[in-house]
Amino acid sequence: MVTEEQTTPRRTLVQHATTMMLYISIVLLAELAAIPSDHDGGVHGPTGWTLIALIWGTTIGLALAHYFAFTIAVHGLSHINLNRDDRAEAFAEIGGAAAVAIIASIPVLLFSPAREQEIVPAVLVLLIGTIAFGVERANGHSRKTAFIYGIAALVIGLLVVSVKEAVAYH
Repeated sequence: MVTEEQTTPRRTLVQHATTMMLYISIVLLAELAAIPSDHDGGVHGPTGWTLIALIWGTTIGLALAHYFAFTIAVHGLSHINLNRDDRAEAFAEIGGAAAVAIIASIPVLLFSPAREQEIVPAVLVLLIGTIAFGVERANGHSRKTAFIYGIAALVIGLLVVSVKEAVAYH
């Protein structure tokens, strides 16, 4: 019999999923920003199925790394079996990561190679803002306040990527 203290509340699982979604979105943005640009409008870097492989490879790699770190931090190597709440948290995080990979893959399937390289980062930035908006609405803020927080998260996400890009190229 499972007591209420042993069951991870739905809100907590949503928080874990959205945290992972934000993390994956920012890392994918940074990875895409690290692809050199030829500045002449030509296609440079991965496109099509190669870009989808990059998106999914990064997502799966980060989710597995997080799962490994989480397992070690919570139970160590001696008790690798996760309890029910830990498994629910891990599945919520994996689900959040997969959702980002699915959303980021859609433009690759719908647009030309030149367009997909422009649209995928825009989709990721919008996803960050949308998640922040949703979180603020769930916290009881007005649409206007949630929109402002969404824009702020979007800008902060872009700043994180800009810092990564500046460090990588200078």
